[in-house]
Amino acid sequence: MSAVVTQPQAGEKGQEFAMMTAPPPTVVVPAGFPPGLAYLGAIEEVRVHQQMELLEVLVGWEKNNRYRICNTSDQQFMFAKEDTDCCTRQVCGTARPFVMNITDNDGQNLIQLHRPFRCQGSMFWCCCLQEMEIHSPAGVPIATIKQIWTCWTPRYKVFDMNGTPLFTILGECCYCKCCTDVIFQVFRGEDESVETGQIIKHWGGCREVFGAANDFTLRFPSGMDVLTKAILLGATFLIDFNYFEYSRN
Repeated sequence: MSAVVTQPQAGEKGQEFAMMTAPPPTVVVPAGFPPGLAYLGAIEEVRVHQQMELLEVLVGWEKNNRYRICNTSDQQFMFAKEDTDCCTRQVCGTARPFVMNITDNDGQNLIQLHRPFRCQGSMFWCCCLQEMEIHSPAGVPIATIKQIWTCWTPRYKVFDMNGTPLFTILGECCYCKCCTDVIFQVFRGEDESVETGQIIKHWGGCREVFGAANDFTLRFPSGMDVLTKAILLGATFLIDFNYFEYSRN
């Protein structure tokens, strides 16, 4: 059984969370990839909790986003932190470019996300579709997620670095609804007849309304490999910025 300890998050003083401390379950991680991905490969559900920032709640001053990545018992096994300069955050808002570092509880980098600047809310938005590159380890790209133009329903394609389609992600047409969850279905390749996973944005109540903090659950099918899970985890952050961060501006 995995041990749990309550201690300050690596690099984040004064904050205490339940974190995994035992070695991860035995999962084969491909050579050249961070061994710390092993725990991700062993579970079929991941919860992502955005941390509330008091300064943002009180005065609207945009800070780097931070997220706890947990198992179904809300024990943290990864931590994600945006790396964007202050001026870019205040001026560009949710359209800002960023690097997101996803680390284990010891601060070792496992996944890195690179999002370039893209305009949002323009009448010509179909020419400014969002995209993001996923690295593991840092500096080694493994996939790209690209927004696909549609009149209404959110749609994304995930490609490997050879341009081969890995997944299609399809959201609900009414993704701004409150008091209920929003589901993004994941389909293997370009075949949208068989669902192979879900990214669920949970309604957060007061935490979301007043704190602008979002919560997600990722559900994977049994047997999905660890790198595929890492890619879908990365896709969650682009979806968050594209649809659920507007209350911060």
